[in-house]
Amino acid sequence: MILCVSQEYYGESVPIPFPATAEEVREELGKLDTGSQPLFIRGDGPVWHFEDRLDPAVLYQETGVEKLNRLAGLVDAMDLDAQKVFAGALRAESVNGLDDILDIASSLGRYEFIEGVTSDKELGGWLVEHGQAGVDFPKEVWPYLDYAGIGAAYYAGHGGAYTPNGYVKRREVVQTQKKTDRPAFALTLASPTDAVSLDLPASDDELEQAKRALGLDDLDSAAIRDVEIGYPWAHLLPRDAITLEDASVLAECVQGMTREDLRVFGAVLEVEEPRSFHEAGTIVMDIDDYELVSSNEREYAFAALGYAGAGDEILEMLDGFTDFDALGRSEMEADGVRETSFGSVRRLSAPWPRQKPELGQTMG
Repeated sequence: MILCVSQEYYGESVPIPFPATAEEVREELGKLDTGSQPLFIRGDGPVWHFEDRLDPAVLYQETGVEKLNRLAGLVDAMDLDAQKVFAGALRAESVNGLDDILDIASSLGRYEFIEGVTSDKELGGWLVEHGQAGVDFPKEVWPYLDYAGIGAAYYAGHGGAYTPNGYVKRREVVQTQKKTDRPAFALTLASPTDAVSLDLPASDDELEQAKRALGLDDLDSAAIRDVEIGYPWAHLLPRDAITLEDASVLAECVQGMTREDLRVFGAVLEVEEPRSFHEAGTIVMDIDDYELVSSNEREYAFAALGYAGAGDEILEMLDGFTDFDALGRSEMEADGVRETSFGSVRRLSAPWPRQKPELGQTMG
């Protein structure tokens, strides 16, 4: 990715290739005699229209350069089709800075691109031809339709942007989670001809609709471009080699879990670090084998003594003569208790092995 910085909108510019270090950016900017004049940024290739959306101040900030480097990684990895979608999405959305641009670049699966549709009239024709105009017009009346009016009405209701290559808009996601307020697993499935968004778990009818929309006989052959998961442990799920079957099984299991089980699942994901959705699904199916426990050593000691059969009378006798904190630590180690951001958790069937101290730590 190259950004061209100049003092005049179409004046002579300094090209700055990214990724770059903050020092390299400052060195290139030093070639401009900026004085008090404002700077203009123009992009090269798919980012040519950044100039109205990117504040030149980011070039002087360490965090700004870091974000530009991340953006460069995303842009440089885009193929030609993705570049077209990106260019249109930048026009279609309300972009208020580099963070918004990064969000769009990393979420291209949210957008639909219709090749060759660059005006209301062409959009209207495409909608009628593909049966998406809202009315099933008989072919006999097609020559007499107001395609520009049909396209304009659709554009007004759906937004998006026309580009020299086609029309880009946000995808319409059919919600499958009708009986729960829990977020869906939203997959973006793609075929060589189209792409659709599908919430999981999905009904048979919704899967059939997706197959027809993609022009496929089997959804297993669809590519998974993007997956959005609305749970706080979503970042702990691996995003490589996702299959529709594994994602469907996991989504169905998660949908039926209690709030407590969802916390347990997050804690176990943090400990087990599954390498696939299939492994994560195995954890969900065995969720009863795990439990959240108190992270307080004294409380854990009392609970352990209770499990061993000690009643309140014995516990009162021991109080004052027993180092319950030390006992709790010992029992936690024996039970393989692990600390996570979701709480302390242990595995019931076979305790997790004792963790090795990190380099620099000493054993107490």
